[in-house]
Amino acid sequence: MTSTANAVATQVALVTVLVPARNEADDIARCLEAVAAQDFPLDRIEVVVVDGNSSDATIGTAEAALARHPFARSAVVDNPAGSTPSNLNVGLTHARGRYLCRVDARSVVPTDYVRRCTEVLERRPDVAVVGGSQVAVVGRGRSGVAIARALNNPLGMGLARYRSGRPSGEADTVYLGCFRTRDLHDVGGWNEAWATNQDFELNRRMARRGVIWFESGLSVGYVPRPTISSLAAQYHRFGRWKVRYWRRTGDRPRPRQVALMVGPVVGSVTGAAAVVSLARTPRRLVALAVAALAGMVAIESRSAGPDATLVDRAASIMASAAVAGGWLSGIGRELVRPDSPRSGTSDR
Repeated sequence: MTSTANAVATQVALVTVLVPARNEADDIARCLEAVAAQDFPLDRIEVVVVDGNSSDATIGTAEAALARHPFARSAVVDNPAGSTPSNLNVGLTHARGRYLCRVDARSVVPTDYVRRCTEVLERRPDVAVVGGSQVAVVGRGRSGVAIARALNNPLGMGLARYRSGRPSGEADTVYLGCFRTRDLHDVGGWNEAWATNQDFELNRRMARRGVIWFESGLSVGYVPRPTISSLAAQYHRFGRWKVRYWRRTGDRPRPRQVALMVGPVVGSVTGAAAVVSLARTPRRLVALAVAALAGMVAIESRSAGPDATLVDRAASIMASAAVAGGWLSGIGRELVRPDSPRSGTSDR
């Protein structure tokens, strides 16, 4: 680093990048390499990885990746408790930076992530949290492509600002997030009662301190679940914990969430009614089926693109159905048979 760069670096606030992890040996090196590629002085970045009792090579992989780069400080901390919010809180106790960027072990941040997030916090004292959009990374095989297409389709994900990548502005939540470290301490960090939804719950508390700001063009890659069945199970869990969140906080579903809940129900009831009424007229029934298929294909075309094959579109439709069906079934399951909240190891 030149003397000029050194002089600039001494004027730049220290930033903590906090990475909670559990059994992420396959992805954490890529995550940390993306942190090391920042257009921000590495000697003003400290990286704290908190391992939640992994049974794979997460710790060794993280230590090797960190050792390759001249960060201001790096540490891999063991946390036997294991849950994501617990990992985050343990990491918060080790954070020395003025700002804290929460990064997921399965995420790949863009090269300007730390700089742009901290610039917003520097120039906007009214902003409490800043973050960008979540973009699913294409995985292996046809199912990996289909899952990424489904998760990147804002029509199927409730039109959340951090999903749709809409222009910069206020939001109810953002993906991951960058904070002033003192603010996190002041609000008590992440609530460890939440096995999932802990980021959303934290942002609701942070909103009392300032604006939750979505920064357009700040796209963070994320490695999703590898199979459609595991994706459905994940969103089933999301749905259950969302109901628990609504019950415990008194908060109400956002319009985009209501659309996700009501849409499949209305569609199913309407479709069933149409089938019954048209059952005696086969031609109309066939026309209805063709129209329904055309509608699903049109929606998927937003993410699949015009060159996708019919098999590709079918796989994308299945992935979208796994998201919507999993989330809706989780909500229904929790409404009918509520369980007492139990801690979990991951929100992903």
